[in-house]
Parts: sequence; C-alpha cells; structure tokens
Amino acid sequence: MINRFRVSAVVLAAVAGSMAASASADVIYTLSYHDLAGSYTQSANPLVGSFSAVAVNNANLQSAYEASRLDPAPTGQAEFEAGFVSNPLNPADFQINVSVIKISGTVATGTGDFTATDRDGDVINGRISGVWTTAGGFLFFNGNLSNVRLNDNNAADGTFDGTEQGDFSILHPAPQPFVGSNVQLTFGIGNFFRTDFSDRATGGTMQIIPSPGSMALLGLGGLAIASRRRGR
Repeated sequence: MINRFRVSAVVLAAVAGSMAASASADVIYTLSYHDLAGSYTQSANPLVGSFSAVAVNNANLQSAYEASRLDPAPTGQAEFEAGFVSNPLNPADFQINVSVIKISGTVATGTGDFTATDRDGDVINGRISGVWTTAGGFLFFNGNLSNVRLNDNNAADGTFDGTEQGDFSILHPAPQPFVGSNVQLTFGIGNFFRTDFSDRATGGTMQIIPSPGSMALLGLGGLAIASRRRGR
C-alpha cells in the first residue's frame, strides 16, 4: 500500500524545488488577481473534485486583476478595475480551473489551466500543476505554469489592454511558449475539500518566465546578430 503522507512530502519537495528555479530566473510577465469567486465541486469519487476561480461582479465579490510586463523594455501594466467583468462592451475576463486529487486530509495535487482576457480579446493562457495545502483556515495552491502563450487576437493591436488603464506589448523576443510559477492561489474555507462550496474570495499571483529552450534560442539569435555585425 502507498504511504500517502510520504508521497505528499515528495510532491511538495518537487514543487518547492521547481518554484525556486522559477524564482531565480528573470520574470518577464506577472498576473495578480483579487476577489475571484472560488468554487469546488466534489465528484462521485470522494478523493477527486474540481476547483474553479472566475471573475465576477456581484453583491459579495467584485473581481479585479493586473497584468504586467517587467522585462525587457518597454514595460507596462494593464489594470482591470473591481467588477470589470460585468461590462458588456468588452470580453475582458479571468478564469482558473484546477483539479483536486486528495493525497491525505490536508494535501492534494491538481492540474488545470488559466485564461486572462483583455479589453479587446487578446489572451494570456497556460497550464497549471501543483499542490493544494491548508493552514490557519485557508487553502493554498502552489505550483508551476507551462505552455504559457500570449495570443494577439487583434492583429493590428499587439498589446494587452486594461479595462481601467494601461497596456503593454505582448510581442516578446523570447520564443513562446513560456513557463513560470503560480506563486499563490489562496482562499478561506473551514475544511479541506470535504464538501462543495462557492463564492469564496480567491486571490494570488502568477510569474511568467522564458522556458530554458526559448532562452537558448534567444541566445543563438543574439549570437547570429553579433556574428553578422562582426562580418560587416
């Protein structure tokens, strides 16, 4: 029989190591989200369920988020005001979906995806994988991002535009897809996924970095440019 607590320790160590590696790399984009509506649905299998966090504007929660470009210049920030999702004039949105596969009474693994949509339909999306834990009445998801892509759905635009203010270029010298870490996804709840729940205020931050492969290609591109310049 598998020792679930031992497995959970191994999983947590692996995630911590990969997040440390992400943190040591240059962060190129960040996403910070606030007051998303977190919901959980238990499947017929008591060890498996699904979690989602979506932007809403209701009596309890007015979701907001910020997306930023940090490196290289030009930098910028796109801001989405509280309750932005209710504006019928644009498709701006933010959604996260993550599975819950319980290892013990306080640890679970999860995989899923996220999608951030700007004012005119451009999208930042990717895959999520990591570990759920609990402490002090809060649930936490810490993990990694993969296959992160910035999709310019408005070909004449090239920017990710906030609904309140600001924008930044989504044209990056490092080839896509990117990777990164889901630094934190947090919300308060009295139990560890024992029953269904909804409308839990959920917030967190994602850091996006170039993948090792894309950085290698970027380096080769720089060498090629330098070689051409020397040959002139």
